Amino acid sequence: MLITIVGCQSDAKAVPKAKMFCIKVDIPKDLKDDKVFDVSSSLSNNSNSSWKLEHGADMFTYEVYDTKGKLVHQDVKERFVDSIGYVTTLKPKGLYSYDEGEHVSPKYNELLLKKGSYEVISKAKFRINKDGKEFDFEIKSKPFRLNVY
Repeated sequence: MLITIVGCQSDAKAVPKAKMFCIKVDIPKDLKDDKVFDVSSSLSNNSNSSWKLEHGADMFTYEVYDTKGKLVHQDVKERFVDSIGYVTTLKPKGLYSYDEGEHVSPKYNELLLKKGSYEVISKAKFRINKDGKEFDFEIKSKPFRLNVY
């Protein structure tokens, strides 16, 4: 079973704006202490326009906070990220997801947490290319709570 959290605003203007996009996050429901789990994020285009979307292998990243609001770092000594770029079309009202493939190791979406309650924020970094102009975005999901047992 998955929990899905979505928070979006709509705007039908032809110039891309951050409020036209949001992040949809899916996480497994039963999370176990000290067991790796995957978080899946998708970029949602809440506008009526198609966009030329460009991003790197590290499009989606995650911030995890404990109940005191302290950032919880993942135990990763080294992370390898290929400097590769992707281009796709994000259709009106469409969703786009990217799982990092073999271009990020260990993957950003693989989390390992101890027993407890946490708040997670998904971040997406991307560019929209419209009529030769580049619009850079870094957006965040709404925080969502998860419990590890």
